[in-house]
Amino acid sequence: MNDTLEIASLFPTPLLRIDIPPELSTACNVFDNTPMLHEKDSRIDYGVHSENTYIMDEPDCVDLKKFVLNLVKDFAQNTLMYDYDEWTFSQTWVTWKEPGQAHIAHTHPNSVISGVFFYGFGEEGTPAIQFHRNDFQGTGQSIMLKERPDKRPSPFAWKTFTVPFKPGTLLLFPSYFRHSVPRNETKYTRKSVSMNIVPKGVLGDPDSLTELLFNRVV
Repeated sequence: MNDTLEIASLFPTPLLRIDIPPELSTACNVFDNTPMLHEKDSRIDYGVHSENTYIMDEPDCVDLKKFVLNLVKDFAQNTLMYDYDEWTFSQTWVTWKEPGQAHIAHTHPNSVISGVFFYGFGEEGTPAIQFHRNDFQGTGQSIMLKERPDKRPSPFAWKTFTVPFKPGTLLLFPSYFRHSVPRNETKYTRKSVSMNIVPKGVLGDPDSLTELLFNRVV
């Protein structure tokens, strides 16, 4: 191989993964005690989510909330390079996936950074969330290509990336990152808290005429 050959990884999408300290990850007893919304028709395939879609605002979660938002600020400023000093949850909700349930690939509109926190008991190592590559994004083109049956393919050939279930794990990622929830093939309820996060008070920039001040659009 030519020694001058270089392969660059252009425009990678970051995924933050961290194990929350046990004293924080088990502090929010409200997650298991909050009423769940069972009236939606989609509950049979999709599962249920909490009636309270601002669950991280509960008093029991104040320390966990502070911990997560500190991570968000660092992730936003030093990885995504967003110039905002404060971030806040726009919505946060508990999600339960019973055996056999799943969620199709999707993104989170009206959000900048999204997160998921796994809690409770389940079979560790089983698929919990899957991220998807957007092939030929924006071109409307689809090409079927023959691929090598390599057991350890190059990361450039990955089409999906799966994160296993582990209680206490927190993931943070850009809200445009397409992801799905694999079918729960275990006998346990898979439990998580989903989070949507935005800069506090403002989006955009006044000099480029893109500023959106939340307190001016009430």
